[in-house]
Amino acid sequence: MEPVRYHFSNGINCMFELPTEVARKLLPRGVEPVEPHHGSSLLGVTVFDFSDSPLGPYQELVLSLYVVPRLGIMEQHPHGAVYPVLVASSSQEARDHAIELWHLPHFNEDIYIEFIERPGGKGISGKVFCHKDQPILELHVDELAGWNPVYQLYQSFQYDQSGAYMGIMDMKGTLSEHEENTGTIRLYEHRLFEGLDLSAMDTVPFREMWMKAGVESYHDLVSVN
Repeated sequence: MEPVRYHFSNGINCMFELPTEVARKLLPRGVEPVEPHHGSSLLGVTVFDFSDSPLGPYQELVLSLYVVPRLGIMEQHPHGAVYPVLVASSSQEARDHAIELWHLPHFNEDIYIEFIERPGGKGISGKVFCHKDQPILELHVDELAGWNPVYQLYQSFQYDQSGAYMGIMDMKGTLSEHEENTGTIRLYEHRLFEGLDLSAMDTVPFREMWMKAGVESYHDLVSVN
């Protein structure tokens, strides 16, 4: 099977620290969180503006925990590994596609993301709404490190009633990335967060990333024990 490719104009990602004891409650057995320092794990908040995909254009919000990857002998080591906690999309077609192919957990309502770029390209915000009128979150990053072409390889662990899976995906694009702690996030009270205890999550990012003109390629899933 050829990789399934999703082209995006903008992708914004911030990593936020939260207590490891909270992270473990969201992870299945056998999946371990990555700790930047003892007792603290990382939650990634990502918003995408997909300009072209098998479904056409759509937008997506992803909440994922960074976890320990599986390393094979003589294999290319991944840039990182994630466990998607929740995904939200702007259309039912996008949700059905991701659930059927990739076994991703979804919020089953339409979202809308407004991307606002600062003059001069020095920063960007992603404002996420439900049905275009109920605010969910606002994410802001600054461009402080310049732009560089990148290729990043990731593992993604998915679990549902049909089993446990590991997905391989790669990201290509032009990236600005830094750890200057200038980004911000605002979470609103919304039913999307039901069952997620994010009250102890830091609101200043550990790391912030902004990728332009990117392609996310999803490869075959592998069943894991």
